[in-house]
Amino acid sequence: MSTDDPEVATVTSKGQITIPSRLREEFGLEEGTKLMVVPTEHGLVLKKIDLPSVEEFQSRVAERADETDLSLNDVTDLVHDARASEE
Repeated sequence: MSTDDPEVATVTSKGQITIPSRLREEFGLEEGTKLMVVPTEHGLVLKKIDLPSVEEFQSRVAERADETDLSLNDVTDLVHDARASEE
């Protein structure tokens, strides 16, 4: 089957969908993978979100440190707080 062959997913009463296993394997979707849902004129598009590692994120923050009043520790605390509120 090619990636152009459509698959069917059903929306549950809780608004959840199950992505067919062939597509989960093909696109590396594992439990906890984040997907962005983008509305378009043709329907919805699911886009896998590849979040940076903590080290990569800290490096990016350090590069921009001169542009903000927040310290690396402040940003790290904000990230940890945001992640904790998602659970």
